[in-house]
Amino acid sequence: MVSRLFNARKAFTLIELLVVIAIIAILIGLLLPAVQKVREAAAKTQCVNNLKQLGISIHGYASSNDSKIPTSARPGGVTTSPRISWAVALLPYLEQGNLVKTYDLTTTWSSATNLPITRQPIKIWQCPVSGDETRLDGDPQTGTWDIVAITDYAAVTGVSAIATNVNTTGAAIPGIMEKNKTVKLLDVKDGLSNTIAVTESSGRPRLIQKGVKVGAVPTSKVNGGGWCRPASDIDFISSNALGTGYPGPCAVNCTNGFNYPTYNMAPFGTEGTSQPYSFHTGSINNLLGDGSVRSINAAVSVTVFAALCTRDNGETIPGDY
Repeated sequence: MVSRLFNARKAFTLIELLVVIAIIAILIGLLLPAVQKVREAAAKTQCVNNLKQLGISIHGYASSNDSKIPTSARPGGVTTSPRISWAVALLPYLEQGNLVKTYDLTTTWSSATNLPITRQPIKIWQCPVSGDETRLDGDPQTGTWDIVAITDYAAVTGVSAIATNVNTTGAAIPGIMEKNKTVKLLDVKDGLSNTIAVTESSGRPRLIQKGVKVGAVPTSKVNGGGWCRPASDIDFISSNALGTGYPGPCAVNCTNGFNYPTYNMAPFGTEGTSQPYSFHTGSINNLLGDGSVRSINAAVSVTVFAALCTRDNGETIPGDY
């Protein structure tokens, strides 16, 4: 009898079990945000490291090529001529020399020869918080989709003529990675530390507005995303606060680009529609021309960000942007 009473006292009552479960639930609730913050911080650090590696590679390329910066080549309009991204030139400097050995520069990125290469995902081109690393980009000129691997980073070619709130010249203002041009480090008169070479443009070719995926590719899409595509470069245009139109007061993180439902549509023509966009909370990572990486607050003014996108426009950049 005594033994039975002793064993009975060892068991938990229903109320005690509920209390324990409640305590565990509270502890989990307290720990989850902390764990999430740690994960976000780790992902942001990895993104910064990716950009730093790209910076080292760009300067390595420049050192081997008379101070020239790798830039994209894309003939205007509908064309069968080669379309070659700056990313191709960087492959040997990113320990991807085996890929470039068989790359045919006399044909475009989607040719039968190059497609087995351009379909290969390269980890350094992907930000770890962008999600779905297996997503693919396509060729809007031929209407062929899901054929090439993506990048979450974009060369900044300058400020678009469409960005009339920060550019009243009627023409694009060139940046450090200006397309179809030979640009040397010494051409960056605004200062390498004051000029963005590469920024984030995550989630492409899916269209993202304020963190929400809009529609589905190819009906709703950004023209850009493939690491091999010159169209993945950015001609900076600010957007409205919702990311649905341009130009506007939002410099970054309102949209990853503007919708491009029809090939060769005005006003973009055959150019890309990507814009600066990051999934990092409240900021976006940027590779500057000197190889440093700077996280810029998502509330940065359009005027300041546009000034950072030009290489020789004489703007004064505040130190606290």
